[in-house]
Amino acid sequence: MPQFDFDKNYIKYIIFDLDGVLINSEPISVKSAISALSEIGISAKHDDFKAYIGAGEDKFITELCRKHGKESAIKPAMSRMYDYYIEYARKELESFPSVHKLLDELKKKGFHLAIASSSSADKVKVSLESARIPQDIFDIIITGSDVSEKKPSPEIYFLAMDELDADPEECIIIEDALNGIRSAKASGAFCFAVTSSFSKEALENESPDFIAQDIIELLDIL
Repeated sequence: MPQFDFDKNYIKYIIFDLDGVLINSEPISVKSAISALSEIGISAKHDDFKAYIGAGEDKFITELCRKHGKESAIKPAMSRMYDYYIEYARKELESFPSVHKLLDELKKKGFHLAIASSSSADKVKVSLESARIPQDIFDIIITGSDVSEKKPSPEIYFLAMDELDADPEECIIIEDALNGIRSAKASGAFCFAVTSSFSKEALENESPDFIAQDIIELLDIL
């Protein structure tokens, strides 16, 4: 956790989670997992995935397969989940309404922007393209393919700060999920949480530094 008080004048780097923060992809990820699992005889519903949101969508498949004793089906089911995700994302995926305005304003103000997502590199690429968010607006993009431990481990944020040559007190991390907040707080950076995936009360239990209903509210503190 930060050992310093928040001072907007020190903030130089904004590190975004992707799913549930910049893009409204979590319903599509869940829908994709449900479709893939149904092919191997596992009936799943949205609540079955709540505990794994923010920790990488691979767990949507691995944990449910293990629970139902179908470990041998994990690899093909994972492949099918990504097939469904690409299909659904290209038709349905959108960024949240204020995202493009926020990114433009932050760039105008001179902040360095980054993504640190637990999703695979291929999925991140498809997601950004489908949501029409230009990759080159970000200084770096770190994905689950770059780390050995997914959130709530802080590894991905340590790597992002290392790549940015940034100190924790210079960074604010934008998250929506409980696992993501835990990861952000463990990295030592400040955490700004949005209520796109969990209630304010649930987020408060993880003690982020800020909570907002809309990501555009980030501008109010910078």
